[in-house]
Amino acid sequence: NSVNQALKPSQWLSPQQLERIEAVDDLTLERLENMSLEKGAELLQQVYHLSQINHDIEPSYVPSNVQVYVPKPNGDKIVAPLSEMTQLLKQQQNFGQDEVTIIVTGLPQNCETVKKANRKLVQAYMQRYNLQQQQQQGQKYNKDSAEDNNRQRTSSEEDYTEQAKSANTQTGDIIVIDLGSELPDFNSIAMLDTEKIGSIYGKWIVKMTHELELPHETIHLIGQNIGAHVAGAAANEFTRLTGHKLRRVTGLDP
Repeated sequence: NSVNQALKPSQWLSPQQLERIEAVDDLTLERLENMSLEKGAELLQQVYHLSQINHDIEPSYVPSNVQVYVPKPNGDKIVAPLSEMTQLLKQQQNFGQDEVTIIVTGLPQNCETVKKANRKLVQAYMQRYNLQQQQQQGQKYNKDSAEDNNRQRTSSEEDYTEQAKSANTQTGDIIVIDLGSELPDFNSIAMLDTEKIGSIYGKWIVKMTHELELPHETIHLIGQNIGAHVAGAAANEFTRLTGHKLRRVTGLDP
């Protein structure tokens, strides 16, 4: 194996440093959260330098059991595999009459910080799209994060909320492709074939818009972290198959 020329010799790690680096499978978000900022940054930098060694590894992970859910204003969810969701959406009255926002999660869901950020993102769009209805009915959806309201928001949560506030429409529907639930560790993230999984999602969006007769101008695709790269690939596949561009594609923490 050779070292990438982009990495200067002064940046190479010594044998002693290599021995101390934890295995990627043991490096989790929970462990990073419990480290000091300096120690966590140093460890990530070392792992990055280690990744510059050319192993000629091709991404090959394409999860096949990704769940999709559609949150409702009353707190309920429609949950199904991607292959079955279009048929369920056909049964929903007035689905897609205005904007449809598709969110592709991209971080492991076994971390409480990630769960909280995802809840905040979905809630922000729910509030944006269904403000009047939510004020009348109350939000059972918010019960999951009532205790979060007393905590300080992270920068990611603030970014997500601002994305929802900047939406151009007052009503709409949300589809969450929960890719993050199939990414339990950094190894699965590193080996994720973003182009292939993005192509699958792009084909699904084409099928959904065709069968539900949704104009492509109403589709907003959002990708989180590695999901941002998947969303980009999905948008490219949609354009390749239809000749049209989605209304908007947003990458959060790409």
